[in-house]
Amino acid sequence: MEPPEQLSQVQLTARNLRGVAHPLRVRMLTVLRTEGPATATTLARRLNQNTGATSYHLRQLAEYGFIVEAPSRGGRRERWWQAAHVNTVVPDDSVLAGDDGLGIAYLQALGRVWSDAMTTAIDATASLSPEWRDAQDFGDYVLTLTPAEAEELSAEIHRLLRRRNSAPEPAGSPLPEGAARVAFQFQLFPTGADRHVSHPTESECER
Repeated sequence: MEPPEQLSQVQLTARNLRGVAHPLRVRMLTVLRTEGPATATTLARRLNQNTGATSYHLRQLAEYGFIVEAPSRGGRRERWWQAAHVNTVVPDDSVLAGDDGLGIAYLQALGRVWSDAMTTAIDATASLSPEWRDAQDFGDYVLTLTPAEAEELSAEIHRLLRRRNSAPEPAGSPLPEGAARVAFQFQLFPTGADRHVSHPTESECER
């Protein structure tokens, strides 16, 4: 039996957001995308959860189309699951501003997952080879941008990453010599008091 084809991305909507706006579901989906198919038991062990919790959240992810059943391995009767998409498109303004708060809950879940990933990487730094310690990078820049300039910068970064991006290799596939799967995270947001500054438009200034 051939594994189901994985689509490139899924667009979050007011409906399917209900299926993923939870920290554990975001973590589980991330593991399935980066490490390949898994069962409720292997995910529970990987994420330090009980099998009942991972089984429930897998059913929710499947109901909303984020994961699909994968071919069983070695005749085992336990259900295997795999991600249905390579990545997720963050919801647009109308979804983020919804009264149900699910858009913000999803972003909060992402923030926790990304923060945990960075902390884990920092803790593992001493065990890296000298080459990977040199290649690893943590940094930030404080820029002065208009909203239009901020959008343009994000678009440039995404274009660069898409040129570097390739289809994920199946779990367990050998990597090229010296290569590793690398996570690149970036966030762009206004800082401090600037979050609350609303500059008047030209028409407002003329009143």
